[in-house]
Amino acid sequence: MKLLALILAVFTMSLSQAESKIKMYYKNEDLVKIIEFYSKVSGQKFVIDAAVRGKISLFLQEPVSVEEAFNQLSSALAVNGYAISKQGDTMVIAAARNIQRDLIEVSTERPSLKPQRLYTWIYNVRHSPADSINREFRIFPSKEGEMSVSVNTNQVIFTDWVSNLNRIGDIMKEIDKPLDPQMAKLVESSKSRIKSLSKETNE
Repeated sequence: MKLLALILAVFTMSLSQAESKIKMYYKNEDLVKIIEFYSKVSGQKFVIDAAVRGKISLFLQEPVSVEEAFNQLSSALAVNGYAISKQGDTMVIAAARNIQRDLIEVSTERPSLKPQRLYTWIYNVRHSPADSINREFRIFPSKEGEMSVSVNTNQVIFTDWVSNLNRIGDIMKEIDKPLDPQMAKLVESSKSRIKSLSKETNE
């Protein structure tokens, strides 16, 4: 009897795990139909802008979890210039530029790598002037990305896909470091000389 109960428990667990998997294998399929399918399986609510259209291909050989299916869907949308914004319990899908202007997450926390989405990350620069970071990082934002600087608070504001923000974050970790004591002395000495020369010139 105990053995039968154990077998039934294992079977029920296996069935539950199988049901939680989604098949995401599409060749040149209508984008809205794929979103509709995912919504039915996952129970997730979506609002889709009328401008969202086109066909995409997703080739996942094995069924994946609901979470991973959403990650793959978000990446496919990003490749086609569309983005997802979470508004309460609803996912809004629109052109990336529209999401970027109106419906974007904002935080000083570095975003998670998945799902792919547009995000505004406010980075507090610790060891350099923010405007110098701004000059050096101009080439890093993606096509949909932007960056600006708040000189007063010494912050750099990045808006981009989370995959690119994480790449920028990795680079920032290597650049935004304190100067070694010897170099710091040289920098301070140079600043003092510049101030002295400027003062003499003005006099």
